[in-house]
Amino acid sequence: MRIAALDIATVCGFAFGDAGAIPQSGSVRLKRPGEPPEIAAFNMRAFLRDRFTLERFDMLAIEHFLNPAAQKSADAVILQIMCFGVAVAEGMARGMRIEAPYPSTVRKHFLGRANMGERKETKAAVLNRAKALGYVPRDCCDDNRADACALFDYAAATYARVPPRDLVFFGEAANV
Repeated sequence: MRIAALDIATVCGFAFGDAGAIPQSGSVRLKRPGEPPEIAAFNMRAFLRDRFTLERFDMLAIEHFLNPAAQKSADAVILQIMCFGVAVAEGMARGMRIEAPYPSTVRKHFLGRANMGERKETKAAVLNRAKALGYVPRDCCDDNRADACALFDYAAATYARVPPRDLVFFGEAANV
């Protein structure tokens, strides 16, 4: 099963690949500071249209948007919901299965706990776990990319029911 995983925010993390494999991952800035959320929605569509034209995916896994009451600003709420809708529409237009687990559910799977206290510590734990599992390079500091890899891992294990093919500990693959 080919999975496209997206962590939607102003900087959108992505992880694309076969369930059980190390995905291609990264992040893309959807808008500059001060630009309206509509720019992010347009850029999200362009990014996904181009990517989904080049590659076929069976599933689109997107972190479910946060409760608007928990957001810092109205613009953050609007951006997240607009981009979420764009991603769902692009996936549906291509016949993908759409799954939207809550971020806390993904982190519980990936870390064993839904959070590590403060937001900063939780983001750092996800990044460190992604490094330990070989999803991102050891020198990576992109927490959006790490969040997308965590979502990819969750989707592969939960929906595709495929365990990772390669087990990586301390930067080296283990023979299992």
